[in-house]
Amino acid sequence: MLPRGSTLCVVAAVVALGACGRTRLVHYAPLPFDAGVDAGRDAGPPDAGPPCRPRDVPLTPAVPTVMFVIDRSGSMNDDLAGNADAGTTRWNVLAASLAQVLPPHDQQLAMGAVRFPSTTSASCGVPSSVDLMPKVGNASAILKLFTTPPKGGTPTAEALHVAARALATTQTAAGARALVLTTDGAPNCNGNLDPTVCQCTPNTSGIIFPVCPSPSECLDDTRTITTLKGLFQGQRLPTYVVGLASDQNPFIGTLDQMAIAGGVPRQGSGHPFYAADNAQQLTTALTRITAQLAKCTYLAGNGPGPNDSVVVTVGAMLVPNDATGWEWVGEARTQLELHGAACDAAATGAQVDAVVECP
Repeated sequence: MLPRGSTLCVVAAVVALGACGRTRLVHYAPLPFDAGVDAGRDAGPPDAGPPCRPRDVPLTPAVPTVMFVIDRSGSMNDDLAGNADAGTTRWNVLAASLAQVLPPHDQQLAMGAVRFPSTTSASCGVPSSVDLMPKVGNASAILKLFTTPPKGGTPTAEALHVAARALATTQTAAGARALVLTTDGAPNCNGNLDPTVCQCTPNTSGIIFPVCPSPSECLDDTRTITTLKGLFQGQRLPTYVVGLASDQNPFIGTLDQMAIAGGVPRQGSGHPFYAADNAQQLTTALTRITAQLAKCTYLAGNGPGPNDSVVVTVGAMLVPNDATGWEWVGEARTQLELHGAACDAAATGAQVDAVVECP
């Protein structure tokens, strides 16, 4: 027995308690012997919680929110080979491709759209709000936006901000969201650039000037790439970049950087962006993107607990729980999102399973 008044120093005792294969550490601080605590009574270990129960996690495809950011600059009047006034324009080809791709996903995606530049302002004007707020059943409304012919510059960065603000106000903003940028040229329309030193983009007639006649003709790559990176890293808002007539685009490297900054570059291709040099490639690119969006986000029934170990497989593939494989959307563990190769496999029909495992 210790003398009365002495101190029982259990300075760094660590008790390991098994809870479903996990280790729980409990640290005890020094306690005075006469602090009113019955040292002879063992209160037992702290409550370890309910035992681990292996089980399947039911997965139901979610309805992601997608905003199409559509370039309607003057060069969209050219054909895919770069010829002006040659018949079928890039604008018409894009409309025809979307007419094939969007209707099958009309009930699987909440879709919205914004065209840039604005149809009612100057060549570099951007609308203060989107043309269509996202909702299920919007496919036909998006296709009607192509009745207005292309005109003006390419204010990509500003259009991305408008699209992102619209998504932030939607009821589904907490769920999976994405932008799909379709463009045929390099971004410009930044009035703060110096035309005497900047790299000049083609004007509406396709001419590249050695010295830009105005700031609006300057290549606005830095601001646009920074915008895409900020949306992805700061707001968890990825952007799929589709480049029309890329083999005619002298700024193809800018499209590559934009796709990487957007956070969802194309896998297994020579370019990170989705290149569309003909109508079939454009339709294939849009089909692949919309399939990924519709097939790569799932609602998790019987949401796993915060300490449950969840294992996800896609077909025979064991998917890592990280930014390259799968992640929870938010902290509630009620919705998960596939990335990269796992998303590609799910989009082509591979079965997606999730289970809670116990060691």
